[in-house]
Order: sequence, then structure tokens, then C-alpha cells
Amino acid sequence: MATTTEEERAVELANKATEFVSSGKLSDAARLLREATTIAPESTLIKAGWVALKKEEARSPLIGICKDWIRSQDDADGAKALRFIRGQSLSNQNAEEAMKILMEAKVEDDLLDQVTGELLGKQGAQMWLARALQERPTETYYQLFERGDDSLDGLLRVLLKRSAWPSDATFIQGHRDCFMLSLAMMMEEALEHPERAMKGIATLLAAHAEHLKGIIDADSFDVILVSLDLRLPNSLRSQATLATVKLLELAPDTAQNLISKFVTSRVQRPTADGLIVAFSTATAIFPITVSVASALFLTEGFISSLVPLVQSKKSQKLEQASLELISAACVDKTCREAINRHCRLWLEDIVAAAMDKKRANLAALILVKLGDEPTSSIPQIIQPNKVDQDDLITRFKSMVLDSSPASKQDSVEGLAYASLQPKVREALANDHVFLLRLIETMATFDCPKPVLFGGLTIFVNLTTYLPVQSEEEKRMSQLKAYANTQKPLEPDPLEDESYVTARCKKVLGVGIVPLLVKTSKRASPSVLSQMLQILLSLSKEKEHRGPIAQQGAIKLLLQIWDHIHAEEHPHASSYTPLARSAAAQSLARILISINPAHVFSTASAVPSTSAIRPLLFLLQPSESSTWQLHAFEALLALTNLASMDTESQNAILRLAFQTIADDLLLSPSKMLRRASTELICNLMASPSCVEKFANGSKQSRQRLHILLAMTDVDDTATRSAAGGALAMMLNWDLGVKEVLRQERGIDFLLGLCKDESEDVRHRGVVCVRSVVAAPGEVGVQGVTTLKEKNGVEVFKEVLKSSRRQEVVGLAVETLRILLG
Repeated sequence: MATTTEEERAVELANKATEFVSSGKLSDAARLLREATTIAPESTLIKAGWVALKKEEARSPLIGICKDWIRSQDDADGAKALRFIRGQSLSNQNAEEAMKILMEAKVEDDLLDQVTGELLGKQGAQMWLARALQERPTETYYQLFERGDDSLDGLLRVLLKRSAWPSDATFIQGHRDCFMLSLAMMMEEALEHPERAMKGIATLLAAHAEHLKGIIDADSFDVILVSLDLRLPNSLRSQATLATVKLLELAPDTAQNLISKFVTSRVQRPTADGLIVAFSTATAIFPITVSVASALFLTEGFISSLVPLVQSKKSQKLEQASLELISAACVDKTCREAINRHCRLWLEDIVAAAMDKKRANLAALILVKLGDEPTSSIPQIIQPNKVDQDDLITRFKSMVLDSSPASKQDSVEGLAYASLQPKVREALANDHVFLLRLIETMATFDCPKPVLFGGLTIFVNLTTYLPVQSEEEKRMSQLKAYANTQKPLEPDPLEDESYVTARCKKVLGVGIVPLLVKTSKRASPSVLSQMLQILLSLSKEKEHRGPIAQQGAIKLLLQIWDHIHAEEHPHASSYTPLARSAAAQSLARILISINPAHVFSTASAVPSTSAIRPLLFLLQPSESSTWQLHAFEALLALTNLASMDTESQNAILRLAFQTIADDLLLSPSKMLRRASTELICNLMASPSCVEKFANGSKQSRQRLHILLAMTDVDDTATRSAAGGALAMMLNWDLGVKEVLRQERGIDFLLGLCKDESEDVRHRGVVCVRSVVAAPGEVGVQGVTTLKEKNGVEVFKEVLKSSRRQEVVGLAVETLRILLG
């Protein structure tokens, strides 16, 4: 029992330890508590000290770092907090506590915004914010909005994460509260960061529009449409465009009516400012819903009075907005005709005057879209065009060669349209300096997305082959032309396959594949679809496949395939319908023509099995006239992969064996039967494949019967592949046993030995040699059956007709066993 003096000492130590815990000196506190415990082990004060110490030890160092930073406001402490959050895992409790500390900070700066956004990637911080949004939504929203972009992104991340919320009801209410707060922010005058509020609107509409019913009215929609004004920053306009797209998807009729009223009300009471907003809105709507936008554009009297109206206002911004609208309207044929009739002279004047480069370039782009049709504003009088199309193309090429990337958008877009013409494609492909400069421009990190998209469109046009048509499809095209009282048009000679292949070679030579690899990481689904189309065209020519593979095309194709098929297919709807087929077909073509071991090596970190699923996609039957060709290419690629290792063979067997052996092997197409048999031949190197043909089950016997029947078809390559597969299977006693069970098994093997092809005959001799050399009763049965089937005479004939030493040697050995 401790004396009074000792008790006083223990209390003193416990109190001092408590001070050390509060100041973060945990090791010192532990030392004092240990000493106090030896004196008074039952003291409640000391026990409380141990509890406080353990609680403090469980806290992450981040808590102290955040407290120090908020107190010191030193950027070094803030950077330390950021590094800790990025580099360490946090318990939910510690993340919540750190979030609470950060939200108590009154000072706003970029580093605090960055740290807050990073912390909101942690589950605990997300749960804390979800509670805060339930309890005080307005205060919490405004605080994070003012803090910065990273903080708002963190807020949106929490709004979209169901697991951070206690119930569906709170999850939905959080969406409604923050959506209304975002709308309210957009209605504030002189808002400093409207793009943040619009991002909240667009994100929630895109992800959970069904939770926002009853909130959006005409005034709310006007707020979104006003944000499409071309005078506003692109960051705001892009988010407003996304919101408009979603609203048109959700309630097309209502949205279309509101858009029509919004635009027509400003056109009917024309002020320069109102017209700019109206034209900007219509411009944004054209790519989203052409029918609605073209109906507005073609409203009686609008296009005919557009030029005089714009000229009367004497506003450069209005002229820019009208040019943007006309350019967007060129997507519709009827609109193009109206523009050509009423606006062409004005456009040519703008190009000729070149008073403002941006507007002159945009007018030139529109003229390229309109083509070479002459202007006829007065009946019977045809006025010659002032601006020649060739001059416009030259102008755009010079801009690509000489201008900065930021100013090249119109020129690249103009060339993308112009390159739809075969003569322009050929001219661009033959301009090596232009192609190199275009590649260089697109490869820069700050290359604008429209320039990247337009540049890839040019390369798509340069490399695209005419589609392969069946005879039936050709007849249908002719009938349609006759039905429209038109003579079927002959393809331009420059679209002939030889010209396209030459253009592909030139494009490959300037480094298009390294560009695709470099830019793919920041590419949208639409851009990735363009890349797939280019790779598909380049891979058509066998000589191009090796260089394409060496430059990283296979890894790129597999990455895009994975992106398309990511979890829950979040990107699937953004890809063109042919994207999957293009990726798989390009991969198949390349893998047919290269040694897969050079690509799927340990150093490359790309497993060969990753290529199997894309190839299997091509084996799925479709109505396309080219399906058989694509399936054939896929089978050849799989055959090449199956030559690598057992891992590849077993993966193919696991994923595709039923399709290959039970479907394609019986295909009415000779080339599919041949390719399937060749694939099985390579797969038979795996014991797993042997087991599928020789396990004694009814299904395996049926498969074996079909494989044996393949040795008696008309196609020599198929017979050879079937013989090779059987030769490997018969290396196993179980395989010999199953062949002997087949009613005509030995007949088929002897048929191989009598084949006119020396290669096929060789495989037949190997098969029979394995049968007679099998150990035990199986071998005895094999010898007996062969003698009954006149095998001795067959092998005597083999000796007479064969010229290869290896065939003669095996035949002699077999005869010795048979006669022995």
C-alpha cells in the first residue's frame, strides 16, 4: 500500500502526464504514467491518464498537423498536411476530425482548397460532410463554394456517393438542396465563379436528374441558357451545354418549347446583347438537337433578314455570334442551302476584307462547309464566287504551318471538312511538311480539344477505305440510285484501295501512332473512337502491322477496349457503335502478322490473355456481310496467341472453346472451318484441350468424331490442321483409346496416310505410329485394328510414294510393329 508521500508523488506524475498528452509529448506521458502505476496501480486518476494517452495515440498525426496549420497559417504546415493525406490511410474517425478542423478555418486560400478537396476523398470526411449538408446545407454549401474548385469537386463527389449518406431519403434531399443552392448562386449578380455553380447543376442533372423533379422552371432554364453566351468563359459554357443536353433528354418537349421561346423572344425584340445570347444558344443547340435548332433557323424571314440585321447593329461580337450560328447550322442540308442563298456574298466579303482574322477564318470555314455552289440571289443571274475553295484550303494549311495552336481551331476544322473530298485528301497526304506540323501541333500538352478532334478527323479521312460491299449490297445501292432517278456514281479513282494504302503509309511515316498513344490518356470517348478508326485503316495493309505494333498500338487498343468495357459500362453510350468492332478487328489484324511473343513479353507488362476477350467479340455472329471475314481474322489471331504458352491456350479454352469446337467447326463457311481447326491444332498442346476430346463423355466423343471428319474434307489446309491436332492428342494413351472407340477412327487416320499432300500424309503416319506404339492393351488393340483395316498395305504404299526421309522412317517403324 502506497504511503501518503508516495500517493502525492503518483498524483504529481499523473497530472504531469496529462499535460504531456495535451501538448502531444506522448512518449514522455507514457514514461510518467508507468512510474505512477508502480506506485499506485489502482489509482483512478492514473487509469484515466492511460485512457487519455491511448485515445491520443489512436489519433492520426494529421490532427495535430491541421491544428498547427490553422493556428500558424504557414504554407509549410499546409503542404505537410497535403502530403500526409495523399500518402497515409486514415481511419474514418481521424478523417472526420480533420475535416471538422479544416471547416472551422476562416482564412480561405488555394492550399486550404486543395487540402479540403483531397481530404474529401476519404470515407470519414465524406460522412462528416454528408451530415453537415443535412444539418446546415446552406452554410456548408456556401463555405465550400467560396473555398474553391477542389472543395466544390469534393462536395459533388460526396453528393454522388450513396455510401456516404445514412439513407436514400437523405441522399435525395442532399441533391435537391445543393441543386437549388446552385441555381440560386447562378441568379446572383456579379457572381465571381459562376462555372462552379453551373458545374453543380450539370453534374447533378447528369447523375441523378430523377431526384430533381419539380425544381426547374422557366426561370431556372433561362439561367442555364443565358450561360451559353459566347462572351462567357468556356468553362462555364461547357457546363451549361451539359446541363442543356440533360434537360433535353429528360423532358424533350418542354425543353424544346422553352428554348424556342427563349430564342424567338430575343430575336423579335432585337438588341445586340439579346441577339448575341439568342444566337449563342441556338449555336449550342445545333449539335444536340438538329431538328429543333434548324426549325428555329429556318423560321420564315429569319435567314433572309439575318445579314441586314447584323450589319445594322454594328457589333463585332454580334457578327461573331452570327458566324458561329451559321457555322453550326451547316450541319443541316436545308440550312446550308439557305445560307448559300442569303449569306454567301456577305461571308465572301468578310474573307476578302480580312479586317478581323478570327471572323475572317470563321467565314472561310463556313465557305468550305458550303462547297463550290455558286450564289444566285437573283433568278437567272448566276454570280461567280469571289473566294475559291482551293484558296481557302491553302489559307488553312498556311495557318496550321505558321500559327500558334490556340488560333488553329478554325483552320483545322476547315481542313477536316475539306478532306471529305478525295482530291483534298490526296493533296494533304502528299504534303509531308504539313502532316508533320499537324502532328506536332496535336502532340502539344496544351493543344485545344477541338484542334485535336479536328486533326484526327483529317487523319480519319486520309486513311479511310471505301466500305467492303457484298454483291447484294452493290445491287441495292444501284436500285436506290435508280429509284431516285440518278445514275449510280462511280467512285473517285483517288478512293481506290491503292491510293488509300499509299496515304496510310505516308500517315504512318509521320508518326501518327506515337501521337495516338501520347494523346490517348486525355482523350474523350469520341476522340478514342477516331483513334480506333485510324488504327483500323492502318492495319488493313499487312506491311503496316509490324511498325504499328512496334509503336505501341496493341497496348493502346487494349486500353481503349478496357475503357469501353469499364465497370458498369460508364462510357459505353459515348462511343460510336462501331468502336468495339474497330478495336477488336484492328487487334486481330495486327496479331495475325506479328510474333506475339515480341509484344506480350514480361518486359511489356501486358499479358497475352488480355487480347482474348476483344478477339472473342468478333466471333459473335451478326447480320453484317463482313462478319465471316472478321471472325476468320479473329480465329487466325487466336491461333497465333495459342502458339505462345499454356497460359494463353488455357485462357482461350476457358473462354471460347465451346464457340470454336461446337459452333465454328461446323460452320458452312470453309474458311471458318479451316481457321477453327487450325486453332484447335495449336490448342491441343494443352492437356486441357486433349481432355475435352478424350474424356470419354458423350460430348467429347461427338467432338472427336467431328475432328476426325475434318481429315476427310476437300480443303488441304483443314485436313492438315485436323491431322496435326490428332497427332498431338494421340501422344496421350487416353487419346489413342478414344480414337479406337470411334467406329471409323482408324479409317480416318489411314485416310490421312493416303493423302496426296506430303504434309498431310506425314501427320497421318505420326498418328498411326502413336496408335501402334501405345503401351499395354491399347497398343495391342491398335495393331489388331490396323491389320483388320488393311493398314499394312497402306503403309507399304506410303513407303513407295513418300519422298521425305522423316515420313519414310516413321512408316518403316510402324510397319515393323504391325508385322512384328
